[in-house]
Amino acid sequence: MTAFNKLLIANFKMFLRDRTALFFTFAFPLIFIALFGMVFGGNNSVNYKVGLVQEDTSVTGQHMADALKQIPIFTVSEYAFDASLDALKKGDISAVVVIPAGIDATIGSGNAADITLFHDPSQTATAQVILPVMQQFVDQFNRQITQAPVAVTLAEKSILSTNLRFIDFFVPGILGMSIMQSGLFGVLPLIEWREKKVLKRLGVTPLSRSTVVTSQLVFRLGIVVLQSAVILVVAKFAYHVPILGNWVLLLGLIILGTLLFVALGYVVGARVKTVEGANPIVQLISFPMMFLSGVFWPVDIMPAFIRPVVTALPLTYLGDGLRQVMVKSTPLYPLGIDILVMAGWLAVCMLVTVKLFKWE
Repeated sequence: MTAFNKLLIANFKMFLRDRTALFFTFAFPLIFIALFGMVFGGNNSVNYKVGLVQEDTSVTGQHMADALKQIPIFTVSEYAFDASLDALKKGDISAVVVIPAGIDATIGSGNAADITLFHDPSQTATAQVILPVMQQFVDQFNRQITQAPVAVTLAEKSILSTNLRFIDFFVPGILGMSIMQSGLFGVLPLIEWREKKVLKRLGVTPLSRSTVVTSQLVFRLGIVVLQSAVILVVAKFAYHVPILGNWVLLLGLIILGTLLFVALGYVVGARVKTVEGANPIVQLISFPMMFLSGVFWPVDIMPAFIRPVVTALPLTYLGDGLRQVMVKSTPLYPLGIDILVMAGWLAVCMLVTVKLFKWE
């Protein structure tokens, strides 16, 4: 066997023994394909709940309401006006369509009747899907009314006092993702200490185990708070992302999220003995959460069969809480539920870690 062949075989053997390299070479691309395929590649059409306020009871108004209910991606429910806006603010529906009274009289006088669409700009699915669909609906209705060049127009109105952009939706999600990554990967140094017998040597010193763990937690909290401050400063001054909520509450969410994901990382450390083995597992946990928790795109554009997974992921609740506090976006859940679920995750992870973590 030539030296070249021996080196080639040696390289293959080293590659096969490197779990991290195997993960990023084979598993990582397949995970990306699977996640994007689940969200965007299926035949399941996304459905949006739309509230209808029908103030016009004429034949034209009824015809318009019936046509609206035939749009395949809309599930239309009728509301009183005030109730519809309340439902929209709570996130129970994605938009409100108001068919005004006196459509026939307005069109007959040569004027255009305004069909009003109320929506929440912080929910980007509205801008990406519902607005174009409604504009197409209005255009088609106008083509059917031959006696007037423009019979109806679409009037867009926001339920928010501040007009939010996609970057305003995006930054809280990125902040949540950064907290998750810092927390989960924070366990790797501790595993390395255990692997190199550092924890064992510390165990024979006057230092208690609680001191070791507390120092790690405080260090990780400091890093995450500094990281979060950098993200928020850049977002504020470079992209003019507003911070509309309470800063103390925002800091509390950052601390709770950090503790949660550090504890989740420690669960991995409780079962995996080496950094080489822990790294791909941490990656396997973090990447699905990045793409299924509403960090990069809204949860409401995901197919229904993924929703149970979305509701089980802790990053979903951290991202939702951060958006509520930072930009006052329409919530997926009440803020109290977000905090309660994260606290529950933290408690469970701490119990598992205390029970299973080995210091040697």
